[in-house]
Amino acid sequence: MPKIFYLHWNEAEVKARIVPLIKAGYEVTQHWSTEEHAKFGDTLPDAVVISLDRLPSHGRAVAEWFWESKKRQHIPILFAGGQPDKVKSTKVKFPKAIFCATEEVPAVLERALRTKTRK
Repeated sequence: MPKIFYLHWNEAEVKARIVPLIKAGYEVTQHWSTEEHAKFGDTLPDAVVISLDRLPSHGRAVAEWFWESKKRQHIPILFAGGQPDKVKSTKVKFPKAIFCATEEVPAVLERALRTKTRK
């Protein structure tokens, strides 16, 4: 069962957003707090989903931290949603990331993980 880390800066919304992923068979860890950092421990996720709908600069900071270490650079980061200007600036900073609408996350995530396994 693939492990997914989903970041969205609203607790109620992130809980609703992960439901389709759980139904699709993913093990999902969520994070929404701006007060504390997400904890990964020794187990890294198979993919990271970062919502750009709220606090996109915070999401970009997490993505930057995530990919700054070589041991995490192979893990796909998928940015979901966001205003066009925020998406555009995020694409400039993270050209190797995957971008999609929020409702497309389950399908895009499945393709990304399938591609990752073939490499």
